[in-house]
Amino acid sequence: MNEATPHIVLVDDEEDLREPTAAYLADQGLAVSEASGGRALDLILAEQPVDLVVLDVTMPEEDGFSIARRLRASGLPLGIVMLTARRDVIDRVVGLELGADDYLMKPFEPRELLARIRSVLRRISAVPVPARDTQTAPVSVPESGYQTEFWIPTGRGQVRVAVEAIEWIEAAKDYALLHTAERSYMIRVTMSALETALDPTQLMRVHRSAFVRPDAVQAMNQIGRHTTLVLKSGASVRVGPQHVGEVRHRLKP
Repeated sequence: MNEATPHIVLVDDEEDLREPTAAYLADQGLAVSEASGGRALDLILAEQPVDLVVLDVTMPEEDGFSIARRLRASGLPLGIVMLTARRDVIDRVVGLELGADDYLMKPFEPRELLARIRSVLRRISAVPVPARDTQTAPVSVPESGYQTEFWIPTGRGQVRVAVEAIEWIEAAKDYALLHTAERSYMIRVTMSALETALDPTQLMRVHRSAFVRPDAVQAMNQIGRHTTLVLKSGASVRVGPQHVGEVRHRLKP
């Protein structure tokens, strides 16, 4: 990573979003370039060093998944943060599996994007970069007792994620996303394996595909027939109808 001001490229075809976001990041001390798509990004990469790329997923000429795949195949030692308006967990899983370091849902607060960027830059500067490997290893479930931490293989070595640091977990098929206050991690694991591995006093089941740490909850909202939990990180997690009673009981003051 550059020892001087980190150079960020914001790639998004929506000019109305890209320009004010780039201006905000520049005001916070980052060197920021803008690109409307993959071709414009390639020109920037050919001309100057880049520390991190912020990629929108949905773009007309080449989507963010394709660009992320190319960047990782190139071997360039840069961070990738993906922006997506898609709500499906599997889309976020795909982005992380392709080599993204983090992702953020649209609409987002510029302050949160800045925090995610700084977190990725810290990790890049702190950890030597070996050959990239985006494969995920299955999580081993302990034969007795509950899981207290996950060791997650990444392109920059293994990352230790303590269960007590996880705010919430969402799953899709054979994958799950572990969300901490700083970032998200993908692991290959089934919900049934997580049910066996996790201590229910630490992470409560709130949906058929989600767990939440009770002390990470800031508020419970009722909108019509839907119940959602607002977490301290700002994330919103839907509560399944069959879990509402137990969740209300667990969150009583």
